[in-house]
Amino acid sequence: MPSRLTPVRPKKLGDLVIQQIQEKISLGVFPAGSKIPTEPTLMAQLGVGRSTVREAVRVLVSAGLLEVRQGDGTYVLDRRSGHEPLEYRLRRAKAEEIREVRRIVEVETARLAAKNRTPADIAAMREHLEKKREAIHAGDTHGYVAADIAFHSAVAAASGNSLLADIYRSFTMVFQDFLDSLIADRGVNQYQDRIHTGLLDAIAARDAEKAVAFAMEALDRTSDDAKALGED
Repeated sequence: MPSRLTPVRPKKLGDLVIQQIQEKISLGVFPAGSKIPTEPTLMAQLGVGRSTVREAVRVLVSAGLLEVRQGDGTYVLDRRSGHEPLEYRLRRAKAEEIREVRRIVEVETARLAAKNRTPADIAAMREHLEKKREAIHAGDTHGYVAADIAFHSAVAAASGNSLLADIYRSFTMVFQDFLDSLIADRGVNQYQDRIHTGLLDAIAARDAEKAVAFAMEALDRTSDDAKALGED
């Protein structure tokens, strides 16, 4: 088995700028109706170029958080009149908030999957677990994370609740970069195969309580790894 892992994708500079501005809006530092700092001020405070600031503002305008008034400046919109996509809201959430919501979503997802899964759902989960194992042997970090997310998405689909599955997919857009970094720093976590195999077997056996137990163990392990890396 190759000893080296493949490079992870660095977080884009623009994403970090977006995250900081979103956080200021969320905390009320930039309240609704107020004008955010000028482009030159943001460039100086954030230590980035003009193009990065403009791209961040463009994304936040599209998300319904900001409004550009030509010749005047950029203003924070009242959230009641905006439509912030869930992905953006998740990106400015605190680590503890993410963990709490994940526990609610993933535990109930496991419970419903054990109740509603179909043979096709089980086959899809098995396929993604096998791809995870292949990625481990190939030393492919990103492939491992992609297969891991695909496995959990298949569990969400097996719940039979399309809204729950959509919410989980929104979560995965936030977790991808974090999991890449976590696995690259800690190594591929050997306990994951045991937990996910147990989760799959419990769902296949329609054992909801055992499925919930494995889902909770997976969350606890990931949380412990994140704390060890100082991600909180």
